[in-house]
Amino acid sequence: MPGVLFPLTEKGDRSTTGFSKNVFKAVAESLGCQDLSEAIGKEKNWRQKYDGHLENVVEHLAVMSLIDTAKMSQAMLAGLETARAMEFEVKEGETVPLATAMASPERKFDAVTVKGTGAAKTEVTVPYHGEQLVGQALDAQCDLWAKVGTIEPGAAAAIKSGAKKLGELKGRTFLVLGASSELGPVRPLLEAGATVGAVMRR
Repeated sequence: MPGVLFPLTEKGDRSTTGFSKNVFKAVAESLGCQDLSEAIGKEKNWRQKYDGHLENVVEHLAVMSLIDTAKMSQAMLAGLETARAMEFEVKEGETVPLATAMASPERKFDAVTVKGTGAAKTEVTVPYHGEQLVGQALDAQCDLWAKVGTIEPGAAAAIKSGAKKLGELKGRTFLVLGASSELGPVRPLLEAGATVGAVMRR
């Protein structure tokens, strides 16, 4: 299926690790921090230690923002440009730079408006063991889950509080990317009476 791809490496694979390192290296090099760039490039355990390098990059950006805001902005743009340097598979085995595909798309997005007619929900309903927990029943179950350690007390309090505020979403507008995701929020938002701009591939 055509889609966005990470660029090929010298080894011939499409490494997300190498791609991420290149983004941060671009920022460091633009800041003039060659030592930091080399440290990022030499890191063998990037997945576990990337946060330390990221902190160093952010720290250098913060310092540069006090010295030369233009250079700081240029460094961030260097990182963004590297992050955009992906490829797009127009068809099986044929790729072009993502920028090229974005500049001349073969087709435009289709748009359709769907207006609902049902009554908006005002409280969250949670299916559990064949029942629909709502209101006091949901509160009691959350308290029990917290008591036995299934969820943290803070999580129970958040669910109990948020469940009663579902009605506040009616009339509000949300933009949802990847709207066809099974775990996405599109259905609950629509059921609450919200207006949803749902963006999806198909």
